Amino acid sequence: MNVGTTSTVSGGPTLGERVRSARREAGLSQAQLAGAELTKGFISQIESGLVRPSIRSLQHIAAKLGRPLDYFIADEPLTTAKRVTFHRLAAEAAAERQDWIVAEREARAGLAAGTDAADRAGFLRVLASAALNQGRREEAFDHVTEGLGLLDVAKQPIDVARLLYVRGLAYGESGQLVASTEAFERVRDIVERYEILDPRLRARVAVALGTTYRRLGRTTKAIASYESALATASRANELKLAAQGFMGIAVSHYDAGDLDAAIVSYERALELFERIADTDFELHVRQSLASIHFQQGHVTQARDLADRTIARSAEVGDEHWGAVTQVVRARILLSGGDADEARRVARHAERTLAGLGDQIQRAHALRVVALASEERGETADADRAFKQAIELLSSIDDRADLSLAASEYSKVLRARGSIDEAFAMLELAHSRRERPR
Repeated sequence: MNVGTTSTVSGGPTLGERVRSARREAGLSQAQLAGAELTKGFISQIESGLVRPSIRSLQHIAAKLGRPLDYFIADEPLTTAKRVTFHRLAAEAAAERQDWIVAEREARAGLAAGTDAADRAGFLRVLASAALNQGRREEAFDHVTEGLGLLDVAKQPIDVARLLYVRGLAYGESGQLVASTEAFERVRDIVERYEILDPRLRARVAVALGTTYRRLGRTTKAIASYESALATASRANELKLAAQGFMGIAVSHYDAGDLDAAIVSYERALELFERIADTDFELHVRQSLASIHFQQGHVTQARDLADRTIARSAEVGDEHWGAVTQVVRARILLSGGDADEARRVARHAERTLAGLGDQIQRAHALRVVALASEERGETADADRAFKQAIELLSSIDDRADLSLAASEYSKVLRARGSIDEAFAMLELAHSRRERPR
């Protein structure tokens, strides 16, 4: 009898028979298949049906035999629906911890296994987020568009809202602020119309709208949006640690081949994530409020908020929001006539942001460096910083912020009496205003 075709009650070969058949076809002994990771006896027990290998062991076997994992587990009680559920939860958990490589891998695996439209749209959303966070903006737009094409807002409002939220982020990173605001406002409208209770989605949309409103100069709306999010953003972070613990337990269950337990742990982790807002959220909101108060001329309030945010950032070890808030602090210092300290603070923030890869905020820091240098009469340094900021914003096609930087530089040039150069910058500012996508 050919063991590769021996059937189980369900009509197909067992896992052990599949391993034995594939091993023989590959011309490997049990010891060769085991390699350094497993043992010959363990392989023998698998082939005899005496033990059930973990997913990790089976992945090793599949890789050695050049077969996909599904070839070996097709007869197991790991149904397609269960695999899709596991990949969805694993992808979302990886996205929560911003492990975009793992999130992308799990989403692609789920997309390959899933046929349900809502499941596919969910995986496309994770792929869009992963692409956006890895600098592949056009790919993110494509995934969102494909996902939205699979959904009906009346039937799957929360899935549509989450995809539109990613689209809004992508528009924002492109500097297309009107389009970004429209996407976020549509999310907000869907959340209200269909009474979606997800507090995290509500808070994130409020922060995102606050940011786009602020960048568009709509400060009253911005403050209302940020203050709406702040209550959620200021929650304690102990739940985040518990959620991360559940994710670790889920991985352990997965390695042991217990998919049901892994799924339960991931679900518990994600339930906790939905109930919290981490310090990144809190710092984002506080920095933005400081910036808005400064724009409105509330200098004392802005300075106090900025100082508290910088201290909080240092306390939790968040270099990014600490540096972004230092740029606001530098502007406050410059407005008070302390150009020396303003330039020092802005330069320090610029170096930190360069190391973190935040080109937009780095450009904002360079603008403050330029203005402080101009105030000190160091025009060559001012020119250099302005041009560097403009080059950075041009390289990422951030039209809105590029227009602001060019307008700001134009005013400086005009004040110097460099009319031709000022006019050129003004033309750049007008030519780079937001164009519809």
